[in-house]
Amino acid sequence: MKNIQTKNLVDFGLFTHAKDYYSAAQILKENGPNNPYFIMLALSIECFLKSIRTKIEWNDSVAIKVNHTKKTHDLSKIFHKIEINHPLDAEYLKNKYEIQYSRSLKQDIELNKTVFTDRRYPYSAKGGIPEVPLHSNDEGLRIPKDKKDKINIAVYVKELEAVAKFLSDVLSKYID
Repeated sequence: MKNIQTKNLVDFGLFTHAKDYYSAAQILKENGPNNPYFIMLALSIECFLKSIRTKIEWNDSVAIKVNHTKKTHDLSKIFHKIEINHPLDAEYLKNKYEIQYSRSLKQDIELNKTVFTDRRYPYSAKGGIPEVPLHSNDEGLRIPKDKKDKINIAVYVKELEAVAKFLSDVLSKYID
């Protein structure tokens, strides 16, 4: 029998995992903002983004393959792929976020694009121990001094929380 493919505006499986990670983050927040909290928020954002326009291949009633937006942990790359492949969806999200937060969704994602990867371990993948390569700009934001720094351990908590909450709220409307 030939495999069939379904296309979901928001994939239930990935969305459910994203909600679980988001809920876990809310519990972790009770102990104050810390690495596990940041990691769970970033992972929830990753799964929320990957749940958009997911394609699933089926053999009869058995799912055999899931194709989501982009196979990476970099949130900015995942969102960029949505902008390329599904520009109307990306515009909808950007406009709605701008209205709700008076901020740019794309910029807020960019600020925390590698939190999941860079905050999981106290050292880089190659074993190097990162320094805190940060300084403050006029707005008081902590940003890397040099974009060539191998590991950016900065976390923009307000923006990370806003993006996770926004995606949870907006995408849940397409699951119910």
